[in-house]
Amino acid sequence: MKPFRLALTLAVLAGLLRAADEERRAPPVEIPDFSNLDEYVYEPRSTLTFGFRYVSGAKTSFAGTGRLPSPEDPGAPRGANLQRVYHDGAVQPDGRVVSRLDSSGNPIIDPQTNNPVFDPIAPDGRTNAWNYTSANQLTAFPGYVAFNSYSATIDDSAVRKKDSESTSGLDIAMSRDMGKLFGRLPWTLTAGMSINDISANTADNVRARVQTISDLYSLFGQVPPDAPYTSPSTSTTNVVDAAGNPLLNDDGSTRTVTTDTSVLISNEPAARTTTSVIDATSVANRWQVKGAYYTFRAGPTVTLPFFSRLKATVSLGAALVYSGTTYTVTQTFTPASGAEIADTSFSNDTKLLPGYYADASLQFDLTERTGFYAGAILQSAGSYTQAVESANASYSTKIDLANQRGIRAGMSYRF
Repeated sequence: MKPFRLALTLAVLAGLLRAADEERRAPPVEIPDFSNLDEYVYEPRSTLTFGFRYVSGAKTSFAGTGRLPSPEDPGAPRGANLQRVYHDGAVQPDGRVVSRLDSSGNPIIDPQTNNPVFDPIAPDGRTNAWNYTSANQLTAFPGYVAFNSYSATIDDSAVRKKDSESTSGLDIAMSRDMGKLFGRLPWTLTAGMSINDISANTADNVRARVQTISDLYSLFGQVPPDAPYTSPSTSTTNVVDAAGNPLLNDDGSTRTVTTDTSVLISNEPAARTTTSVIDATSVANRWQVKGAYYTFRAGPTVTLPFFSRLKATVSLGAALVYSGTTYTVTQTFTPASGAEIADTSFSNDTKLLPGYYADASLQFDLTERTGFYAGAILQSAGSYTQAVESANASYSTKIDLANQRGIRAGMSYRF
């Protein structure tokens, strides 16, 4: 009986404790009612523009001096049977030979090749190995052929100026809304980048001192062959009988005979002359600058609203130009005879130039987020000088990127 009363007492006590604990608990949190709140609307504060910038080209100027040395070395003024190379021909050691005869006057045959043996002829002051290229080499001294070596030293102090063509390049910019000026004019901070080409070239005759080394070779009274001419020379004719009919070989082919037609010339110069004259027409230069430049810019932009979709923007700020160019100079000398003599030198250079920019554009919004813009630009970043230095050239060019004007256009997107 006692155990039962004890269990009942414990059960009643547990029930009382549970009821007291539930009374101490906080009431459940009610779910708030959001039905009376305003709808949340996101307002874009950033704008991306992308399009093109069409700007006037860089202003360039060119100056300097150079030289065009002779490509050939005619050698010493005296000396027989030497190999001499000129710009309009060459004179080589004599190549004439004579059959080696035995005591009976018969040609000696080489047992290994089964061919006759030949020996150089006794020197007679002449050679059959030579060539020339132009009839101008015959007019100065009758009875002689003049062989020439040319060089030119350019000494022209004139400065040639050339403006490169206007170029169109990619343009991209990002703007961030910063509030309103005077409580009514929206303004943003803008940062952008554009790329444009540099391309300028010009050509002109330049003043130069032209030096000509001329060696005269005697023809020994022979009629000079028509230019161009190369010796030794031969001619081949058919062998005919008394009736004029071609004779045939045993194999049925036509019998021919080869005749040496070489015109002999003296194997060393009879005289050498050296002349030096100032010439303003024989030498021409071509100067060329090619490259590209990046314009990085940043500054404030003020918006002037006209209508709900039409507005004007004005931006002004700092710019930094990174320019990379290749400067090439080609010197060309056209001598009185022979081919042109040319030399090309070049250099590569990069520069960082500080400057400023100003943009003024009209913006038309198609939607709340997209639109078109078009306007005018002004940018200026100073100038730099690039040089070409080589064994034959010492030239410089000034590349001026100041006061460039143009237009810009493209699309805008707000986000």
